Amino acid sequence: MSGILAHAGYSVVRDSDAADVWVLNSCTVKTPSEDQAVNLVRSAKEKGKKVVMAGCVSQADPSAEWLQDVSIVGVKQIDQIEEAVKGSLEGKSVRILTRNRPHAPLDLPKIRKNPLVEVLAISTGCLNRCTYCKTKAARGDLKSISLEDLVARAKQAFQEGVKELWLTSEDLGAWGRDIGLVIPDLLRALVEVIPDGCRMRLGMTNPPYIMDHLHDIAEILLHPRVYRFLHIPIQSASDEVLRHMKREYTLDDFTKAVDYLLERMPDLYIATDFICAYPTESRKDFDKSMSLVRRYHFPSLFVNQYYPRSGTPAAALPRVDAKEAKARTAEMSAYFRGYSRFDETRIGKEVRR
Repeated sequence: MSGILAHAGYSVVRDSDAADVWVLNSCTVKTPSEDQAVNLVRSAKEKGKKVVMAGCVSQADPSAEWLQDVSIVGVKQIDQIEEAVKGSLEGKSVRILTRNRPHAPLDLPKIRKNPLVEVLAISTGCLNRCTYCKTKAARGDLKSISLEDLVARAKQAFQEGVKELWLTSEDLGAWGRDIGLVIPDLLRALVEVIPDGCRMRLGMTNPPYIMDHLHDIAEILLHPRVYRFLHIPIQSASDEVLRHMKREYTLDDFTKAVDYLLERMPDLYIATDFICAYPTESRKDFDKSMSLVRRYHFPSLFVNQYYPRSGTPAAALPRVDAKEAKARTAEMSAYFRGYSRFDETRIGKEVRR
């Protein structure tokens, strides 16, 4: 959005007090992120600033009281950000919202936060209906960007001097399932256009969508121009909790995938996520999650205390006692901080050129 506005002649400034319009991009995955968006909008209004809200928070609930008199651009309408800013400066409240339209073009003007990194969103939406998550309401069903468009964008980015290609989406592994393809098809095509001296990094993928492609995923991660990194969120090691969450896999599915990949790549950097104190989680369920962390010593662990998201099925369930929820989250976080996340045998060795 910054690139589009700069290309249109607007000045993008770092000092928010110097700006006439605040363009805020939001995420609805976690309650603290939404709370931050609410606070920023209120702060902008107090300072007499015009506000344009983008991202999935405003998309999910555009009629929220705190969004009154705020312009909104939907997740698929970032190419229309100039229209929203122009209208806001004219004193209008502009609403550009719909999920039933194609993705914005990939070749829009862009200002990269890091000039050496191209962050490439390969799809929007997802195939799941997790009971705790609000993303589906905001971004809808899976909509994959075509393989041809993604490869073309990657080529263009490398021609512009980018050294790293970071793939992202709500669920990387689900890409292509709505257009008759699967994620290995895209990854193989992208690997072919990565120049020497450049790398590709894969984003988050849920377990169900790599189970059928473990051999292909391992083959791609072993490529010299691909980072040996994979983010596979498990959320809980209790099958009962996973069933309540509607996560569509079991602990056994997760461990089989991780073991398969680690057997072929002992130096694979695996990140995962846990939700502590989901409403149906017992102490026994939590202990299973702790056992999994002890088993693998994940080098990257995102520990999240459960917070209810309005409109989700889980929000209607009785919550775990607040003190207990905080204690479980603290226990897992403390254990993660206390172990070495890297194999000490690597010290003094070159593990990747």
